[in-house]
Amino acid sequence: MTRESPVRRALTQMQNFIGPGTTRIGWREVVIAGIAALVGIWAVYALTSWVAGPWAAVLMVGSMGAAAVLLFAVPHGALSQPWPVFGGQIVSAMVGVSAAIWIPDPALAAGVAVGGAIAAMQLLRCVHPPGGATALIAVIGGAPVHELGYLYLAVPVLANTAILFLIAVIANYPFPWRRYPIGLARWDEPPAPPLTSKHLQAAVRDLNVVVDITPAELDAIARSAIAHATQDTSPLQVPIGERYVHAEAGESVTIHKRFEGDEASQGRGRITLNVVRRENEADPETRDTSTD
Repeated sequence: MTRESPVRRALTQMQNFIGPGTTRIGWREVVIAGIAALVGIWAVYALTSWVAGPWAAVLMVGSMGAAAVLLFAVPHGALSQPWPVFGGQIVSAMVGVSAAIWIPDPALAAGVAVGGAIAAMQLLRCVHPPGGATALIAVIGGAPVHELGYLYLAVPVLANTAILFLIAVIANYPFPWRRYPIGLARWDEPPAPPLTSKHLQAAVRDLNVVVDITPAELDAIARSAIAHATQDTSPLQVPIGERYVHAEAGESVTIHKRFEGDEASQGRGRITLNVVRRENEADPETRDTSTD
């Protein structure tokens, strides 16, 4: 057994700490997301600048820029769907405006705005990360934003959110695999697996963390994975040695084996195991099997 070097071990620990990267995608997806974001942010800046002035537009683009990443780069994410997008933005704006009106200390108002927005989004099941910035802007946006009062919810927040939403629907619709919202997406469906969406959702709940994937897409991934496994015809290579087989008495298990050794003995064969007892049973009898 080779011992892992300290450098290799440190690199492995670092990789485990930072976690895996996001999904690898093709250039077509990059172009679609980039162009859609360009048009969406241009429209958002123009509208906000006209309603509340250039300074408010600069701040608002920060929140909507984050929303654009979700809608255009992760259109099927759970945090990108219509209820989190609209619900998260509106409730965050309401909390932010309320904090700005009722709390005179800007620092405390900013903390209450963001913390309250997070709590409200979690309770209403509409967590949308850009909502935190939307709530904060209501406090630190200055006089042009403060003068809007609760009108801030409608213009620019609701109007800007609607702009990004419509562009996301239009930009993604020509591509069936990335249509937005996810309910409009279409995938080639392999044969149904023994698992159901109910089972998959239960497994996600067992993780007890927010998973940024919708049940529909999780189901599609599971179906695709099972289809790939069904098509995998690579032989099972088993080294000679003790093996544990999960089977009931009376069943047969066939293992395809590649035999290795000198040139005369190399080749492929098949080992059939007839299960005559289960582990820990009183009868120790075992029966050898056939090879060819």
